[in-house]
Amino acid sequence: MALALLATLRTAGAGSAALVLVAPSAAASVTVTISDSTADFGTNLAPGGASPNSPDVVVGFQDGPGTPGSYYVWKGATGAGVTITVDSSKAWSGTLQASENSGTSSSMTIAGGVLGWVETTAPSSYAACQAAAVFRSSAQTWKSNVAKGTRSYVQFYCLRINWNDDPGTFGSNVTYTVTQG
Repeated sequence: MALALLATLRTAGAGSAALVLVAPSAAASVTVTISDSTADFGTNLAPGGASPNSPDVVVGFQDGPGTPGSYYVWKGATGAGVTITVDSSKAWSGTLQASENSGTSSSMTIAGGVLGWVETTAPSSYAACQAAAVFRSSAQTWKSNVAKGTRSYVQFYCLRINWNDDPGTFGSNVTYTVTQG
């Protein structure tokens, strides 16, 4: 954005004039903020659907007898999910990705589809989590050609715990990247 202003200044008496050119330049600007930077699912999750001991709001879903396990939905500290807000002075596109599991369970992996995300409305069933978009360890398109301004999006994370998963911990960093067009 460029702004040019031409001003004429007159002095008393002699009738002379002076010109002042004011030409600031505004650089493109973008910020991304996340309302909750830690998705705490708890430490006692189990394929049979144990009630989570998380300080955050986490709900477990099972698909009935003989199913592979459970999905747990992280709804954030307040139950409203995590809000990702983008403030951009230009149109933008965004990607997201999750790092591979840094925990001790060798079978619970991003590559194996253990962590998913749903936007806008919290999943309310095993099937809804099963249908969630699955995080990948490489950048995947999240938003395309979004108009400039402030935009906020709410997401919920689904974590799958199967009977054939190795016991242990799971840890992953989710990264949101915004690029102005």
